[in-house]
Amino acid sequence: MTIQPSAPSRSARGAPPSDPSTAFADPAAVGAAVDIASLTPAFLRLVEETVAQVEACPPRPDVTFDGYESLIAAIRSATTLEGTLLEKGIALVAAASPDLVLIGLERPLPVHEAARAVFRRNDWAKASGLRLDSEIATREHYMPDLLIVDGARNLALIVDVKRSAASYKTRTLAELRSRMMASALVVRDVLERDHDAPPISRADIAIIDGSGECRDEVRGIFAIADLDWMLRIDGAAGAIAHLRGLYGARVRVMLDARCAATVMPRLRQRRVLDHGDAVDGLSTGQAAVEGPADGEEVDEDPGSEEDGLETDLCPSPIGIASIARSTSPRVVVGIARRNR
Repeated sequence: MTIQPSAPSRSARGAPPSDPSTAFADPAAVGAAVDIASLTPAFLRLVEETVAQVEACPPRPDVTFDGYESLIAAIRSATTLEGTLLEKGIALVAAASPDLVLIGLERPLPVHEAARAVFRRNDWAKASGLRLDSEIATREHYMPDLLIVDGARNLALIVDVKRSAASYKTRTLAELRSRMMASALVVRDVLERDHDAPPISRADIAIIDGSGECRDEVRGIFAIADLDWMLRIDGAAGAIAHLRGLYGARVRVMLDARCAATVMPRLRQRRVLDHGDAVDGLSTGQAAVEGPADGEEVDEDPGSEEDGLETDLCPSPIGIASIARSTSPRVVVGIARRNR
């Protein structure tokens, strides 16, 4: 993969940022540039692996969609797996920067209830004073989609990727954010104890909304367009857009084939029953009436809304007084911002 030094952006030279993807705080904010051509082979492999999973998804009997189960299964599976595709794509892009280290956690991060309570109240001053031990037993855990360490900034970035944050209730996103912030308090202890990673003094969290519809920096929800400044990689957002384009094209080819095998024969059969003879061609109006309805709401995540969260089967009651303090220096926790 080619790493190209990038020139300071317009906003880095003092002009007001016009787009999140170019909103860099200073000339050093961009540390590397993505060569999309060199990433494309890896993207294509990722797309084919994902589409293979979509095609392997078995149809389920459905009274409402009787006869169309194969098509519906493909649409739902393609939607669900796109979140994982984005996650893996961001990991490939992050590997373009020599300053970034992707951390593969062997186990989820502990979520201390006392820390969660602090973040629910937005008591940031008190949160900054907490130093928590990652080894203490907790009721809940959180596994980030991505844990990225920026050695140049001594920063850990905890990332949760959603295809569409609009699919989740506001309360669910708030709970997810509090768990991410609580787990961030122990990430330094985990990195020092279990991983050979650059030292950190700060841990930021970011929920990436693939749709970009719910972007809200104050609440820690960001769009794909924010990846450039967040990762300090020029062209990161464009690379993910390229990946989604490859995936979309491949998925549409698959859906066209399934429509030809599923929808068209049924329409011809319906025409035979209605008119007594089969006609190969169908008018646009007939296709609109007989085809699947546009705008169908698809459940992109058939599992729990709180994916990535695990619960200990044998919990121990934890209160503020019983939390074991870590001997590591405390880590500052916050939401990702451009000016760091």
